[in-house]
Amino acid sequence: MHASPLIFLLMLVGVGAALCAVATAVMAWSLTHPPRMTDGKAAWVLRRLSPADVGFPFEETTFEVRDEHGKPLKLVAWWIPNSAARGRCALLIHGYADAKVGAIAWAPVWHSLGFNLLVCDLRAHGQSEGSVCTAGCFERHDLLQIIHDLRASRPEDARQVVLFGISLGAAVAAAVACEGVDIAAVVMESPYADFPRAAMAHMDHLGLPGRALQRLAIDLAQWLTHADYDALSPIRLIPLIPSPLLVIESGNDPFLSSEDRVALSNALNSRSSTLGRAEIWKVAGVEHSMALSAAPGAYRQHLSDFLNKASIAIEPPSAHPVSTA
Repeated sequence: MHASPLIFLLMLVGVGAALCAVATAVMAWSLTHPPRMTDGKAAWVLRRLSPADVGFPFEETTFEVRDEHGKPLKLVAWWIPNSAARGRCALLIHGYADAKVGAIAWAPVWHSLGFNLLVCDLRAHGQSEGSVCTAGCFERHDLLQIIHDLRASRPEDARQVVLFGISLGAAVAAAVACEGVDIAAVVMESPYADFPRAAMAHMDHLGLPGRALQRLAIDLAQWLTHADYDALSPIRLIPLIPSPLLVIESGNDPFLSSEDRVALSNALNSRSSTLGRAEIWKVAGVEHSMALSAAPGAYRQHLSDFLNKASIAIEPPSAHPVSTA
C-alpha cells in the first residue's frame, strides 16, 4: 500500500517525460519542415502570384543541382530581364517559410537600379523540390551551383552578381559570398544574429514550451538534418564576407534582442577594410523586413548610394514606381 504513491509519482514523471519528448520532436520537425508558400496562400496573403503582378515580364526556369548526398534536386526560379542591366544581376533570396513570390516585393526597386533579377525558391520552399530546410547550411551549396549555372548560361547578363537576402535569405547570401564565388556586393535585409536565437524568439511568439525544450528541439533538428547552425550565424559570417556589405536593420524586429543588435554592430566593426566597405542602415520604428514598405524612397537611395560606393554603377531613377508591396 505504501508503494502506491511512489508508483503514481513515477507514472506522472514518465508521462511528463513522454510529453516533453513528443513536444521536442514536433518542434524539431516543424523547424525543419516550414509550411510551403502555395499559390493559394500567396494569392490570399500577398495578393500576387508572379512578377507580372508587379509589372514585369519574366521567364520561369529550373536549375538542377546536386544535394549534399549527390542526388539531383530541382529548384524553380524566375528570371526578370532588364535591358539597361549591362551585366548587372541581383539574386533575390527569400526568407524562412516564404518563397520567390514574397521576394519579388523587392523586384521593382532592384529593377529600377538597373539589374537583371534571378529570384529562386530555396529547397523545401515554394515550388522547389526538397522537404527539409537546413537554415542555410546546405542551401548555400544549392545557390553556389545556381550562380555557376547562371554565369555559364547567361555570361553577358551576370558579369556583376549582387546577393540580396531577406532574413534567412540574408544568412544564405552571407554564406554564399564567403565561398569564394566572386560576388560584387551583398545586401542583408533584416538579418537575425543567430538562427537558434531567432528560432526560439519565434517559438516564444507562438507560445511553445520553454527554453530547455526549445534548445533540445534545435539540437534535434540539427542532428536530423546534419546541419551546423553555428556555421551559418550571420555574426560569424559578416566579418568574413569578401565583398562590400550593407546590412538593413529593422528597428522593431522581434527576432533581434538588444544583445543581438550589439553583436551585429560588433561583427560589422570587426571586418577588415581590405574586404570592402561595410555599412548598416538602422530603420527606426519598422517591423521585420518592412523597411521598403515604410520608406520606399529612402530605401532606394540607400541602395543606390551603397552600390555606387561599391563601384557598381547604377541607373538613375526610372519611370517604374518602386513597389511597397
